[in-house]
Amino acid sequence: MRLFIIIFGFLVSSCAQAQDTQDSLFEGQWVNDRDSAVMFEVNDGLLSGHYQTALGQPDKSKKFPLTGFVEGDQITFTVNFKGYGSLTSWTGQLTRDEKGAYIRTLWNLTRDVEDEQEDDDLWQSITSGASDFRPLKN
Repeated sequence: MRLFIIIFGFLVSSCAQAQDTQDSLFEGQWVNDRDSAVMFEVNDGLLSGHYQTALGQPDKSKKFPLTGFVEGDQITFTVNFKGYGSLTSWTGQLTRDEKGAYIRTLWNLTRDVEDEQEDDDLWQSITSGASDFRPLKN
């Protein structure tokens, strides 16, 4: 019985350490190829933080909350650009190149279309693209 307790304790500790390592892959501030910044906080695979866009109408100093998930070296997060009529979601994976770690993502943005214009303009309200995020070096 004592051996079982020791092995069980080791497994629980190893799983907790693996989760901490997974969470720490994304922790901190990142900047994408369009100079927008994101701050990630990860807790048990749940992602939170904020996004500062360098594009579009919002004040460049405004921070928009984000939510998402992390699984291993995969990430997905969504930002509500509240007050500006758009939502954007990014999905990607952490990888490395000669410059170091980066997150390669695909994103989908949707803009609100007035109800009376939806039949004609709904598909034009969705934009897709790709973006890479690199950790901000302090």
